[in-house]
Amino acid sequence: MVQESGKAAAPAAIAAGPSREEVMAVLAELEDAVADHIAWAQRWHRSAVCKLAPPRDVVSENAHYLCRFGAWLDLHQEDPIIGQNAFRTLDELHRTMHDNARWLAQRAWQDDRVPAEEYDALIDKINAFNSQVRRLEKAFRAALSDLDPLTGVRNRQTMMAELEREHERAVRTRQPCALVIADIDHFKQVNDRLGHRAGDRVLAEIAIFFQSHLRPYDSVFRYGGEEFLFCLPGTDSFQARPVIDRLRQNLSETTINLDDTRNVRLSCSFGVAAIERETSLATILEHADKALYAAKAGGRNRVMLWEDLAVGQAPRSASS
Repeated sequence: MVQESGKAAAPAAIAAGPSREEVMAVLAELEDAVADHIAWAQRWHRSAVCKLAPPRDVVSENAHYLCRFGAWLDLHQEDPIIGQNAFRTLDELHRTMHDNARWLAQRAWQDDRVPAEEYDALIDKINAFNSQVRRLEKAFRAALSDLDPLTGVRNRQTMMAELEREHERAVRTRQPCALVIADIDHFKQVNDRLGHRAGDRVLAEIAIFFQSHLRPYDSVFRYGGEEFLFCLPGTDSFQARPVIDRLRQNLSETTINLDDTRNVRLSCSFGVAAIERETSLATILEHADKALYAAKAGGRNRVMLWEDLAVGQAPRSASS
């Protein structure tokens, strides 16, 4: 049931994976880094060729911090995205490039001639930096295309490829894996009563809630409409039940802020099915969907296992 209130609650701190906005912000910084360093290299060449005093952002001991990209890297060095090995490599290339440029700019200013091999070494470092930026740009664009633009979780196209890999791994290693389909109860009421913008906000906030309340190695996908799918590796259906039941209960007690004056409380129904050796992925998804349908038919705000449905057990409710 949708519960609407007129007073907005204080937003809770949520630790989730990188959002679509965060990925886009990183991509923008990478794109600007190339343009900024082209301009920086031009200033370096002008001072070296024209025998002018090198600019401060070339010869300073902290030149790698004086450019916007270096300052951004330093500011965000504790961020999970920037802590990845690819960014540490980029940071090292960035520092080395600036160090080499500083030393060579000072030599060009003081001497009549710069050795060709030293100039070539600097150009190699500039090219290596630009190449690493381009590789990261490509990776982040690919990641962006894998994300659902509204919720920031991975989209259905990505989901199917990921589930095929997980199905193959579970069958090969005989390790358990549970798939869960979640459906927001009475979501149509949100759109009808509060408008589609409020509905979009609900979808985005619930996606964040799911990401922050599942394990780091669990996956969350936008399955379609108001449905999400979870992949829980190393977990069978019966192990998944208490995990998803806690998730269900926590969500039903969570207030979602729509704007400064309105908030809502919602619940979800869940259908759970395990990956089995002799069962195709399509059939397993059907099992989870049928379990979800039974949970909805049983009164909503419930967790239903396919195994329970197969033996005629009642859906698990908030009070059970």
